[in-house]
Amino acid sequence: MPRVFLPHALAPQAVVRLTGETGHHYARVLRVRSGETVPVAAAGGAWLCRVCAVDPRSGEVELVAESLLPESGPVHKVFLIQALPKGDKMDVIIQKATEIGVAGVLAFAAAHSVTKLSRDRAGAKVARWQRIAAEAASQSQRDEVPSVGFAHDAAEVSAWLAARGVARVWLLDEAEAANHLGRALRQSGPCVAALAVGPEGGWSAADRALFVERFSAQPVSLGRRILRTETAGPVAVALALYEWGDLA
Repeated sequence: MPRVFLPHALAPQAVVRLTGETGHHYARVLRVRSGETVPVAAAGGAWLCRVCAVDPRSGEVELVAESLLPESGPVHKVFLIQALPKGDKMDVIIQKATEIGVAGVLAFAAAHSVTKLSRDRAGAKVARWQRIAAEAASQSQRDEVPSVGFAHDAAEVSAWLAARGVARVWLLDEAEAANHLGRALRQSGPCVAALAVGPEGGWSAADRALFVERFSAQPVSLGRRILRTETAGPVAVALALYEWGDLA
């Protein structure tokens, strides 16, 4: 059963009421019944809640918190900076990276990004991406939903990294041959890290210099094969979490 996310804490026997879109989904789409259990991720921990009442007509479900669930979130924080790709590829990147365990995703307006977003359009896009992250986090039984944002320029990337306490940035670069991501991860050890992935056309010289000089990013390779931009990010996140013990 997909997880429900609540902004507040729960206690034993606390009553949870699902209404609106969430209630409709559980009452009329998933068709939960009294006695079934639903995992609920709340502030302070996730709970197994039992359904005690369902009203399909109004789309309301009432749950009672019964027991705490084991933690299921990633231990280490790995963020993804994704240069804005074409079409709806960002939807897939966010969905898969969230399922794997990414801590957050920042879409970046790179020089070679074919798709361009104005500040007005970016807000609607980010809201859509955040919903996709929430759905993927619910399906994959995560304890929290990763944040999704958009950066128009270097200053916004810098502020995003600082707000999350990112200590290391690795720049995935097809031009890099000597330094491989796996080796860099082992040499560094677990830390709050960000992985930067370029758009379909690769990094421009200016963007490459920006990450290396301003953010002290270390260029790394994923190996001999060139991956599509929508593949590279989720693969890199998986490699980092595996190397540091989050994907056993």
